[in-house]
Amino acid sequence: MLINSSKIIEAQKPVVQPETEGQQAAGLTTENGAGIFADAPDQLVTRVIGKLEQGKTIHYYSYGNFNLVRLILYIIKQTGPVHCFMTSYSISQKSIETVLKRIEQQELLSFRVLIDNRVRSMSPKPFQMLSTVFDYRCSSIHAKVALLWNNDWKISVVTSQNATDNPKMERGTIFTDPTIFEFDLKALENEFKRGTT
Repeated sequence: MLINSSKIIEAQKPVVQPETEGQQAAGLTTENGAGIFADAPDQLVTRVIGKLEQGKTIHYYSYGNFNLVRLILYIIKQTGPVHCFMTSYSISQKSIETVLKRIEQQELLSFRVLIDNRVRSMSPKPFQMLSTVFDYRCSSIHAKVALLWNNDWKISVVTSQNATDNPKMERGTIFTDPTIFEFDLKALENEFKRGTT
């Protein structure tokens, strides 16, 4: 599906929150209310992301305050239990343990992961754990995506964040549009089928 991007730009007129001297803009909202933009370097995920709403897209910067797994945990506090399909270039043992705990608590109804091939050699301990507890595939992948769904939500998180902690500035977008979710799910399902164990 092709979209005329010039029409998107014409339709969105951002309203920037006022700044005080020495303070960065915390965010902006489009005039039609379809997009929320969050930029708050010293804020936790709860303040940066805020409340999810059907049909709204959230754009954010993380400033190293949270990784992809912590973002997933915050989202499921709002959605209730979900199925999760995640891709990442790397993953930490701490993130694996966190996901396992949420599976045990039935906050994650199912979990699959598509991970980059290099994790086998670069992070052997996390990979060994991942390979014994999750439905996984390895592939040549650099995309960082989390698909979350239940009867009420179809969410697609597209980000530069991995499932590891780091102090770097990261950028991401949370889509609540079912069309985007289905687009991502189809592409990632196909890659998962091509992946190796």
